[in-house]
Amino acid sequence: MRKLSDIIIEEGTKDLGIDKTRTTIRAIICKNDKLLMVYSPTFKDYTFPGGGMKKDEDHITALKREVKEEIGASEVFNIKPYGYIEEKRYGISNRPTVYLQTSYYYVVDVSNFGEQDLADREKEHGVEPVWVSIDEAIHINQLSISKLNQKRGMKTVLPREIKVLESLKKK
Repeated sequence: MRKLSDIIIEEGTKDLGIDKTRTTIRAIICKNDKLLMVYSPTFKDYTFPGGGMKKDEDHITALKREVKEEIGASEVFNIKPYGYIEEKRYGISNRPTVYLQTSYYYVVDVSNFGEQDLADREKEHGVEPVWVSIDEAIHINQLSISKLNQKRGMKTVLPREIKVLESLKKK
């Protein structure tokens, strides 16, 4: 799988050692020049559906689970690797843990929509699946970066998603 950009480094972590690694899997779902992304009214941003792999999962199993949880689609097919991005960032807990997170992106088709099965944090953020153009997602995410003081451990999320969106736009 191809690397989509240089590593994204959260401010303050450059000279720190890595305490943990984390692997995430994310879906790129495109139809009629729109992407199915997860919108958070709390943060006013768009992210690709996906999340962390569990210990007993491979990429495809994690991808299918995350897509079902975040957008409610129980059928995931035509799965094609797209690329990956690495981030060096703080964890989201209050401890000073530094992660090397690798996010793997897959282009997929989905169907058979049902209810989301969101984690508590996702419910708090009010996340919902939304069809959006690449340009709109980039624009809104750039506004969110400039207006919101994102908490430590989350500062690499939108730059990562913008890099993927810009890569898709070039294709």
